Amino acid sequence: MNIVSGSTNPGKPVNVQLGLADEEALGFHRQYDPLATLLLVGFFGAGKKTLGIIASVALRRRFIDFDSYFKDKVHSSPQEVIARHGLAQYREIELEISRELLENNGTNCVIVGLGGFASRSQRALLMDFAQQHPIIYVRRDEQDLRNFVTTSAEKFDRIFDLGNEFFEACSNFDFFNLTQGQESDQQSIPQYLKLKETERLFVTFLRHIFGSFVPQTFSSNAFSASNTFSLEVSLPWLEESCPDLELLEGGADVITLVVRPDDANPTTFAARLCRHLATLRKHSRVAIIIDLAALYPSSQGLSGYTRLLETVLRLAPDGLIIPLQCDKKIMQRLNKSKGHTKVIAGIHDRIPVGSHHSYITPAALYDQTRSFQLDAIRVTGEVQCPNENLSCVSFRHLLAAQQDLPVIAYNTGLAGRTSICLNPILSPVILPGSQNNDGLTIREAQLALTNFFLLEKKKFTIFGQSVKYSLSPEMHHAAYRYSGLPHTYDTMQADEISAVQQILDDKDRGGVTISLPFKSAILPFVDEITPDAEDMQAVNTVTIEHKCQPDGSRAVVKRGYNTDHIGIRDCIDKHLSPANAVRDGTTALIVGAGGMARAAIYACYELGVRRIFIYNRTIENAKNLANYWNEWAESKAAKLQVDILRPEDNWPSELRLPTIVVPCIPPFQIGSENPVVFKIPENWLDSRTGGVFVEVAYGPFKTQLMEQMLPRASKGWVVVSGLLVLVEQGIAQYEIFTKRPAPVHVMRRIIREQSIKYGFVHQ
Repeated sequence: MNIVSGSTNPGKPVNVQLGLADEEALGFHRQYDPLATLLLVGFFGAGKKTLGIIASVALRRRFIDFDSYFKDKVHSSPQEVIARHGLAQYREIELEISRELLENNGTNCVIVGLGGFASRSQRALLMDFAQQHPIIYVRRDEQDLRNFVTTSAEKFDRIFDLGNEFFEACSNFDFFNLTQGQESDQQSIPQYLKLKETERLFVTFLRHIFGSFVPQTFSSNAFSASNTFSLEVSLPWLEESCPDLELLEGGADVITLVVRPDDANPTTFAARLCRHLATLRKHSRVAIIIDLAALYPSSQGLSGYTRLLETVLRLAPDGLIIPLQCDKKIMQRLNKSKGHTKVIAGIHDRIPVGSHHSYITPAALYDQTRSFQLDAIRVTGEVQCPNENLSCVSFRHLLAAQQDLPVIAYNTGLAGRTSICLNPILSPVILPGSQNNDGLTIREAQLALTNFFLLEKKKFTIFGQSVKYSLSPEMHHAAYRYSGLPHTYDTMQADEISAVQQILDDKDRGGVTISLPFKSAILPFVDEITPDAEDMQAVNTVTIEHKCQPDGSRAVVKRGYNTDHIGIRDCIDKHLSPANAVRDGTTALIVGAGGMARAAIYACYELGVRRIFIYNRTIENAKNLANYWNEWAESKAAKLQVDILRPEDNWPSELRLPTIVVPCIPPFQIGSENPVVFKIPENWLDSRTGGVFVEVAYGPFKTQLMEQMLPRASKGWVVVSGLLVLVEQGIAQYEIFTKRPAPVHVMRRIIREQSIKYGFVHQ
């Protein structure tokens, strides 16, 4: 039986030792050449091949399936060789071919399928390969794996135990392939969208491994002293029958999974942690930190704690919290094997932080940590009275002056909540509705900062010629209220761009959303512009920063951004089926030639589309926009060609029909409430695989273009409402305005509610 790809169930005993001797634990250095070949192993049915193809596309590497490679070499499949020559001879052939495969393909490849028969010689070969290459054990729910096998439960258990030990021993990373359809809220989601989610999770995991992770929020660095927060969750909460996972995107800068001694059962810990970290990554966009400080020393001694660390590092978390009292040998091994995981050393005292009775002093901490490779220090204490928290502030300042590291310092317990508010870096917060009465929610913490006059109240405005139907104010207000921010968001309608000056001059104003038709006209009014907005020559977001100068004066800096292209890009990417994945030859059709059309063209270019057509009522405007982008491409030496089409034109016969269509025209004629009447020639929409239609506008009725596209849903077209674009760009805009991660679930919910209330189209 071929054992290729799988996972463990939280109730199933797992060998937490990972097949390694104690002295070998933490033996992998986890720093790789950027082109190092990636290898996926695991049980049959865990999804290795699908994930391997995803990785090869994302990393632009050659995909190699071992079974196909084997068949090319011996002109027979592994099963056929076993049937003719027996398992022993097959193992000899397998080892020889495996060695040749790895020796000749050590760079720029993704390999799947090795280790199917769990031989000792191949195990040694893979363990040696793992010293310089990432080998990922693809886990999956045990019950799912049983569905792929027609054998007795007893035999499956033996095969599973043998294979699990083998795959753990010869790999250096774990990835849990969540079964997307198991969750009740996933049942109505099309299969291709479930696959897109798997793709997002796995590509993010690979970027953690290779150190190329790009933050998914536009907020401040979590380790900056700008009042950042860590949402603390536990394994028991994740294991509740129906935890509200939407709360994970509630505005915290990181999520910390706190592991308590009762959670670290050696027989279940690895499987539970792997599964639940995958769940956290699926339902959040922020960094994940695992807190193991409470587990030291382990009930299994130093070697047991070392194995726990190895279990965690296999998951490539963003951060790891360990006790500062860790044995030096453990710290040295951790420095070698942590890869790109940030390490925070924590120390706790039973008296207030900074108390003159405490043995924890800045000088002592400096001596203890100067030989360690740490990314931050966390010092916590306990208080009985709120006024004992002030010493915590002075202690943090003294320690920060001596350490070239971020310093986290606060007191725990009900009386310590004041120090949590005054600690500017990764202050712990709890889930809303938590039974922990000692903690603070992020809303309570930020309301406290406002009451301390440490959080400035700002006003934001949406400015445009027709903002009557805008849902932006409701969306931003709901997010501010949920997060405890004191800000407000209003509207200003004007016929001339010059009216924006009074907003920009308002000293209480934090920023402006620029709506139609002023996205290009706003450019002379800003002091700085981001590179992407400069490329588009269109701005929809302006921040107004008031900076204090050394002489006491205030300097005002108006900076322009564009989040429209982010909203359009993400909506295309999330709804484009695998059959229509962007490749050489993909074409896109942009309807309109204004500021939103500029954003749509840029969004398509970011996704890899290199042939784009503009269809617009006024041909001259379409020509000007096409010329702009073609000149831009030439100046950047970028591969991009933009052309125009007239309604009487046929789609160029040498090109594929468009699989991406983005209308960028308003629902109403400017200056009136008359709907825009516009249709796309039917023969342009005959792509055999359909495509994605993202309408940027939204309103209280279906536009003519929406009416035209909805019947094509049965032919593979996915129709995306402008309300979804509004949310996606609004998330980025919220984070640019506030420098805080957005409470995404709140913003999505309020748009759904408001669209129903006002009768807006929400396709």
